[in-house]
Amino acid sequence: MENYGISEAAKILKVTDKTIRNYINRGFLKPEKWNGTWRISRDEIEELFRKKFGKKMMENHIEMSYNPDQILVEKSEFEAQQQKLGKLAAIEIAEKELRAEIRSANERNAQLEASSASGWTQARALKEELEKAREELNIAKEREKQAEEDANWLRRQQEEQQESTQRSAETILKLREENKRLSDLLYRQALGLVEEDAK
Repeated sequence: MENYGISEAAKILKVTDKTIRNYINRGFLKPEKWNGTWRISRDEIEELFRKKFGKKMMENHIEMSYNPDQILVEKSEFEAQQQKLGKLAAIEIAEKELRAEIRSANERNAQLEASSASGWTQARALKEELEKAREELNIAKEREKQAEEDANWLRRQQEEQQESTQRSAETILKLREENKRLSDLLYRQALGLVEEDAK
């Protein structure tokens, strides 16, 4: 049975070698390895050719004297391929220009990074100072909060002290009044006024 290598199959099916390998990986073709190289049977190539182009392969595509550098194609298909080649060339030119622009942009970016290195150093120093100032501000706020709590505690203590002093003063006043009443009573008893008042 006649068989072909990957490059030969690619030329017959008018695709690239990579496409043939994709066909193999996806199971569209099931070749066998001979001496370390893939060999694809004529039947498989004919079947894929028929599915791809909707017609049978020409006889000279499967003869043993097949020349892989000569493939017969219709004129319309050849013109279409030429148009595709023209488009491909234009795309390659555009791609080359884009790569040049990208290279120029990368160089410009490198220059900007180099020139801004000192700026980054200064910005980093300013950031550190800002973080330090924020830390000091937070510490000051904590101290202020603690001082406010201490002041509130002292105010409560003072209010309690004032209430206690007021209660003590009221108690002393009552004791003085009671002491005065008792003193007056004892004085009257000593003068005998109490008994007369009792009569």
